[in-house]
Amino acid sequence: MIRSLKFINRCNKNGFVVLNRGNKLFTSTSTNNSNSSNNQNPIINNNNNNETTTELSAELKASIKLEEQKKIVKEVMDKPQSSKFLKGDVLLEGVKSDGSSLRWYKTASIARTEPENPDQGYYPLIDDRKMRTPSNHLIITPSKEIAYAVAAEWRAQEKYIKPSRLPITQTIITCLDVRPEGRFKIIGEFINHLATDPICNREQNDSKLKQLQNELYEPVLEFVNQYYGIPFSISKHLSISKHPQELLDKIERHLHSMNNWELVCLQLISQSSKSYLVALALYYGKLRLDNLYQTIALEEEYQSETWGKIPFGHDLAECETHNEIAPPLFMLRNMNPIPLPK
Repeated sequence: MIRSLKFINRCNKNGFVVLNRGNKLFTSTSTNNSNSSNNQNPIINNNNNNETTTELSAELKASIKLEEQKKIVKEVMDKPQSSKFLKGDVLLEGVKSDGSSLRWYKTASIARTEPENPDQGYYPLIDDRKMRTPSNHLIITPSKEIAYAVAAEWRAQEKYIKPSRLPITQTIITCLDVRPEGRFKIIGEFINHLATDPICNREQNDSKLKQLQNELYEPVLEFVNQYYGIPFSISKHLSISKHPQELLDKIERHLHSMNNWELVCLQLISQSSKSYLVALALYYGKLRLDNLYQTIALEEEYQSETWGKIPFGHDLAECETHNEIAPPLFMLRNMNPIPLPK
């Protein structure tokens, strides 16, 4: 594509002119006595004596303009789209899950919802804008520590916004966007999974695995028995634990007394650890996070000692489990204590 007429004139002095018209190239050689090349190429005109003046035809100008417009449109379409905004607030629905959303903001901070009453919660802010969940709920954290953690996640984003690096923000969105019918579903899942909770299951025959189960599971079981005041039933091998109905009713009332934040965080921990009883023990400090994987993956670790480990496979699974449990556990420990069972 020709940048300017000066470029064309400079080429004429060297004896040739090359113009890019769409996908075609027009080439002409300048001579003093021959007009044949000028007649063949309509966009080159020869004036008085040996001076050549070149002008772009209207058709070529339109073609160049169209190509430039297509290039601009392509650049705009190829760029990741930034998040949407709703009445001045940042609507997080606009952040793409594939991590292609550009970082459009400069900084992240926090602010009190009521300056005179910090117990009412804190706003995480992006460029002094409040944040909203995909369901349009305003994000208000129950503590200053959680708000600072959210702001730190957004400040740590680089050129693109990576949702995988926003674990606490995603946990908050899950807590705020849960619907009333979703609460009943979560509580129902808790009650149903108690029958297959690994803490209440033991190996049938005396073996090294059973000894390890008694060693790691028994402290958790003793704690939850004391916590609810009614002992849990123990099943053998592949059988299902049949807990007393009185215990199940008490656990259900206890879960209903929790707010969405507490309920969802316990659910996320239970899903990763595969045990509601382990989630309670973690929250109350009866089980350490660094010893968690050894407890919840006891049978897998036992088998790996016999048959060997997959290189990096077990280590990666342990890291993933810690990454899934740490955000909701952090939030639970930085909120008001969950209510005790009644």
